[in-house]
Amino acid sequence: MSAPDWTKRQLMAEFVATSTFVWAGCGAAVASNRWTEGAAIFDPGALVSISLAFGITISVLAYGIGHLSGGHINPAVTFSFMVLKLQSIKAGLLYMLAQFSGAFLGALILWGCSSSLTAFCYNERPDVANDGSVLSGVCKASALPDGSGYGPAFGLGVNQVGPRVTSASAFLIECMGTYLLVFTVLHAAVHSKSTAGNAAPIAIGWSVLVAHLVLIPFTGCGINPARSFGPMIVDTIGGLGHIVWIRGWWVFYTAPFVGAGFAAATYKFLFEEKDEVAASKKDDDLEVGGVEKAPEVPQTYEEGAKNSGEAGETDTAVPQVYE
Repeated sequence: MSAPDWTKRQLMAEFVATSTFVWAGCGAAVASNRWTEGAAIFDPGALVSISLAFGITISVLAYGIGHLSGGHINPAVTFSFMVLKLQSIKAGLLYMLAQFSGAFLGALILWGCSSSLTAFCYNERPDVANDGSVLSGVCKASALPDGSGYGPAFGLGVNQVGPRVTSASAFLIECMGTYLLVFTVLHAAVHSKSTAGNAAPIAIGWSVLVAHLVLIPFTGCGINPARSFGPMIVDTIGGLGHIVWIRGWWVFYTAPFVGAGFAAATYKFLFEEKDEVAASKKDDDLEVGGVEKAPEVPQTYEEGAKNSGEAGETDTAVPQVYE
C-alpha cells in the first residue's frame, strides 16, 4: 500500500490560505469600487490596485504556507501537479476540496466585513442622500432585483464576463491567464534547474499581477476556480444570483483547468529535464518488501534554516510548489 502524500495539516494550510486570499483579493476589488454614483471601477488606479492586491497576497501566502503544503492556493495549480504525477489524484482532489471550502469562507467573511456599506441604503432616496449629495454607488450596485433590499456590497468582486466580451473570448483569455500562472509555477518552483530559489513566490505573485492587469476589464480575472466559486456562492445566498449565474459563468470553472493542462503539457514535453524524468521513473518503480513506498521529496523552509539560505529536509512527502 502506498504511503499517503497528504496530511491534515497540509489540507488546513490550503484551506486557510485560500480563505485569506479570497478575503484580501476580493476585498481589494470591493474597496477599489467607487462609493459614488455609478460605482465604476474601470480606471487605471483601480485596475492597478486590485492587481497588486491579488499578486502580493499570493506571494505573501506562498511564503507563509509553502513549507506546509506547497502553497497551491488554486485548484488549477493542483490540477497541473496531478497531470504531471507530482501529486496523487486523491491528494489533488482533497487539496481542491480544501481550496473551494476556504474560498467560500473567505467570501463569507468579506461579506461580514463589508455589510455596513449597504446598511444605510434603506434610509436613502434612490437618487440623492439626505444631505443632497449623490448616493453612494454601492446601493445601486448591490440592490436586489425585486427592490426588497441589498445583497453583498458590489457582489464581493464576483467574476463576470464583460458585456462586450463573447464567451469564446472570455474562455481564451482565462486560459492564457492561467497558462501564464502555471507556466511560472512550474519553471520557477518545480524545474530542477530553476534559479528562483526562495524568490519563487515573488515571480509567481508577479504572474498573478500581470494576469489581472490584462484580464480584469474582460472577466474580472478568474484564473482560479476557487476564487470565482467563493463570491458566486455567497452572492447567491445574499440574493444576487441574478449577477452570478449569467452568460459565461461556466468559463471560470473550465478555462483555468484547460490552461493549466496546456502549461503542464508544455513543461512535460518541451522543458522537463531528463534527470527529472529518470527520477520520476525510479520513484514509480520503488518498492520495499513488495509494497510501494511513496518517495519523500526534499522540502525547504526547515525551521532552523529559514533565514540561513540553506535548504533542509522535512518529513512531508508532497512536492512543494514554492521551494
